[in-house]
Amino acid sequence: MKNTLLLPRACRLTGIILFPFFLALFIACIYYDFSFLFLNTPHGKGAGLMDFSNNNLTDEVAVSGGIISLFMIAFSKLKREDEYVSYIRLKSLQWGVYANYAIFVLLTCTIYGDGYMNVLYYNIATILVLFILIFNYKLYIKPRFTKTAMV
Repeated sequence: MKNTLLLPRACRLTGIILFPFFLALFIACIYYDFSFLFLNTPHGKGAGLMDFSNNNLTDEVAVSGGIISLFMIAFSKLKREDEYVSYIRLKSLQWGVYANYAIFVLLTCTIYGDGYMNVLYYNIATILVLFILIFNYKLYIKPRFTKTAMV
């Protein structure tokens, strides 16, 4: 089966290498107020939602890089892409979405105030993380067909 919507196989390794760096940058930005000075926006006059005055873009780079690297891990071709892998990919994505929204509804009902903003931060990547975990687990437990098993 030919699936043209998947990224090339090399993107998976690139995403695996980049994700820890962006995760560390995200943690440093959120919990330790880390920022790169060269990512400061110029002081100017902004309007409404697009007000960039006196802002640093380090946290945006961390979140965007983390999402892109998770996307590269999740949606890259495997060495062997067949119908079974496509089926596992579809079911894993479905269960990832179900689990994400179940967790999100539970946390919406139990967390209030400023802590809820952290829930929103983490919810951005939860679907991709759950999909990657479920997909790789199902591939790991995939039955190995051998000539003796097919007899």
